[in-house]
Amino acid sequence: MDRMNLSRLLIPSRLGCPEAYAASTAGRTEFQRDFDRVLFSSAFRRLQSKTQVFPFPETAMIHTRLTHSLETSSVGRSLGTIAAEKLNNGRCRPKVDPRNIGAIVSAACLAHDIGNPPFGHSGEKAIVEFFEGEHGQAFLTGMTDEQRQDFVQFDGNAMGFRLLTHSNPKLTSVSGGLGLTYPTLAAFVKYPCSASNIEEEGRRVSRKKAGLFSSSVEVYSQIAHVLELPTGGCSGAWARHPLAFLTEAADDICYTITDLEDGHRHRLVDRDEVKSRLLEIALVHMTETDLKNMERIYDDRNKIGYLRAKAINSLICQVADAFDENAEQIISGEYDLQLTDQVASSQALKDIQKLSRDRIYSHRTILQIEAAGFQVVPGLLNMFLSALKWPARPSSKKVRSLIPDEYVPDPEKSRHETVMSITAYVAGMTDTFAVELYRNLMGFHLPKY
Repeated sequence: MDRMNLSRLLIPSRLGCPEAYAASTAGRTEFQRDFDRVLFSSAFRRLQSKTQVFPFPETAMIHTRLTHSLETSSVGRSLGTIAAEKLNNGRCRPKVDPRNIGAIVSAACLAHDIGNPPFGHSGEKAIVEFFEGEHGQAFLTGMTDEQRQDFVQFDGNAMGFRLLTHSNPKLTSVSGGLGLTYPTLAAFVKYPCSASNIEEEGRRVSRKKAGLFSSSVEVYSQIAHVLELPTGGCSGAWARHPLAFLTEAADDICYTITDLEDGHRHRLVDRDEVKSRLLEIALVHMTETDLKNMERIYDDRNKIGYLRAKAINSLICQVADAFDENAEQIISGEYDLQLTDQVASSQALKDIQKLSRDRIYSHRTILQIEAAGFQVVPGLLNMFLSALKWPARPSSKKVRSLIPDEYVPDPEKSRHETVMSITAYVAGMTDTFAVELYRNLMGFHLPKY
């Protein structure tokens, strides 16, 4: 592959108005404006009531998708800024503005989970299971194989890109979705390929999931053309934007460390084990002063919080070093590994992730609620899609009236667009709203006036 052009990779063209970046105002860069657009969007606010690990948390101390996204954005800003400074101190030509790199990664991280359905990753699997089954297959008739793959290989990353870039024609005539810049959108896309280009057994991390729906490939192609991103050797796939590696790493750092901390708060992981796991990572970059400060903290909860902060700082430094060490390959498009697998604490991270799988994610209450999600999400999809497929039925008319009008495509729209629109409606629901709506429609719990 040809080496990517750093200047081209950072062109602040904006989707929907690519030439409107001549001047930023009031000290705000175009990439800082991206952050604000995501932050103030209704889709981002709904993350407050979406599962991170523990569904329907009873305490504000437990992470939701919203708090996880905010923390990931904070880590991404630091990671991008430090990585840019390292590039500038090396052989990077031309020099890059660390403030811009930090802002791009921060905005991409803020949005990274915006397309996730209710019930977290179980919600994704529930959508896949529905469309793989007999009922779901009936709604996919008449589609091309590529279009069908959007649903049987459904992924929240692809839904997130659609949400950021898709403008509903019933709501606006302005194209481009939230109108984010090309670099931020490219840094958001960790898997720049459609479902037909997934490589489940391959070594390329950028191909292990579908980050684009078939209907989004044309939009990403426009972005890739302007930024001059190399193709991935086939139609509908590209090399990652270099900053997408930092977006992925920031997410890996945050969910690994904070899931462990949440597990401790639920008493699923012993205090001393949490401290030792965090200390192992933190020690890679801790100073004697840091160690002395830790000894001055007497409360165990605060000590764990201190170690969590130091572990995250250590991982930021390690990942920035790994990015710098592999910069030539990353910028050439040849690098396709997870940065967190290339750091000194990689095994410690894997050990924590295994511990979380064994003792946190498999907790009985979590499993019970996730199992319920396999009823709620497919149940809503089936009811709404049936109402649109057989509109003359009395029951369909009732259900149809409950679907917001902007999610009901015009009759002349394709079957793919109809199914995608309803899937987007269900995927956008919060956990609480999805459960309450399902209970109401099933007659388990009727609403009061």
